[in-house]
Amino acid sequence: MIYDETLAKELESIVTAGLKQLPIPYEKGNSIRLKYVAIRKHKNGYKLFNTKTNMHIVTVFCKTAALAIAKLTIECRFSDIDRAIKLDNTVNKYYMDALFAKRTIEMSKDPVRRESSEIKFDIAMDAAWDSLAQLETFIFDK
Repeated sequence: MIYDETLAKELESIVTAGLKQLPIPYEKGNSIRLKYVAIRKHKNGYKLFNTKTNMHIVTVFCKTAALAIAKLTIECRFSDIDRAIKLDNTVNKYYMDALFAKRTIEMSKDPVRRESSEIKFDIAMDAAWDSLAQLETFIFDK
C-alpha cells in the first residue's frame, strides 16, 4: 500500500474543518479543543482559553467542569457558567474532604475515629459524584 502524504493532509484538513463547525471536543497537541475554546492541563487544574481572542477564561479543578464550561461558552449560556463553576468548587471541596478522610482511615489506630472517618469518606464521595453528575448534564443533551 502506497502512503500519499498529501492525501493524508487533505483528509486531516477536512476533518478539522468539520470539527470547528460542530461542538465536538477533539485533542490537538497538548490541549482539548471545542470550537474556539482550548482546555489545557495545568498544575492547578484545567485552564480554558479563548483562541479567538487569546484570553484566559477560567481555571477549574476537574476535566468535566472544563468541558461543561467550554460548551456553555460556545453556546453563549453565560448564566449557567457561574453554576458550573460553583459545582466545580463543590467537587473540589468534597474530593479534598475524601482524601483527608481516607488518610485518617489509613493512619488512625483508634477504631472510633476510623469508623467516623469512613462515614465522612462515604458522604464526601457521594457529594462529589453528585456534583459531577450535575456537571455532566451541561455537557450531554437532555
